[in-house]
Amino acid sequence: MYNKIGDTKSLSQRIEEEIEGAIRIKKLKAGVKLPTEIELSKSYGVSRNALREALRSLNSKGLIRIEKGRGMFVNEFSLNQAVSSVNLFLEMNTSKDNLLQVIRLRQMFEPEIAAMASLNRTDEDLRLLKKSIESMKNCPAGALKKEALEDNKFHKLIAEATHNFSVSVVMNPIYSLMPRFVDFVYGKTGYKRGNTLKFHSKIYRLIEEQNDYEVRKVMKEHLSFTELSFQEIKS
Repeated sequence: MYNKIGDTKSLSQRIEEEIEGAIRIKKLKAGVKLPTEIELSKSYGVSRNALREALRSLNSKGLIRIEKGRGMFVNEFSLNQAVSSVNLFLEMNTSKDNLLQVIRLRQMFEPEIAAMASLNRTDEDLRLLKKSIESMKNCPAGALKKEALEDNKFHKLIAEATHNFSVSVVMNPIYSLMPRFVDFVYGKTGYKRGNTLKFHSKIYRLIEEQNDYEVRKVMKEHLSFTELSFQEIKS
C-alpha cells in the first residue's frame, strides 16, 4: 500500500479512503504505528498539506490517533466511537416530533430488551438495578434532572443485563438522548416520581423472577405512559 494517488477525487479524499479501507479490512491493525508524514507524502506522491487534511479526517473519525512526539497510530475502535456520530445526529435533530418518534422506537425495542435481560441477568445486574431504584427514591424533591438521569440509567442497566453487545450499540445513542426529555416531560407535565418508581419496581421484580412474558407487557405499559405524558405538551 501507500502507492501514488490518481486525481479522480481530491488527493486528501483518496488518501483517507485508502488508509480507512486498510483499517477496515485489518490490513492495518489496532496499535500499528503509521509511517511519518514525510514518508507517507513521498509514498503517495502528494504534498504534506493534502496528507494532513486526510489524517485530520481520519483522526476526527477516531480511526487513528496522533501522539505528539511519538507519531500516528491506528486506534482501537470503541463502542463510544461507534455511536458518537449517531449521538451527534440525534442531538442536532432534536424536536418534539423527533422525540416522539424516539419514544415509539423505544416501544418497539425495549419490551424485547427487558425480556432478554430477564433471561440473562446476573446477581450483579440485579444489584445495580435495585441500587438505581433506591437512588431515584432518594432524589430530593424537585430534583427533576437527577430523577430523569436515574430513570435513564435504569433503562441502560436493563440493556446491559442482556449481555448482548449489539443491544448496547443500537440503544446507547437513544439513551444518550433521554436527558433531553427533562424539559419536555419532567418539567412541563404532571410528572410524578411515584409513577416511574412503580413501573421500575415492577420491572425489577419480573426481571428478578426471570418472567420474560410479563416483563414485556409491563415495559410496554411503562413506555406507553411516557408517550401519554409527552403528548400532554406536544401541542
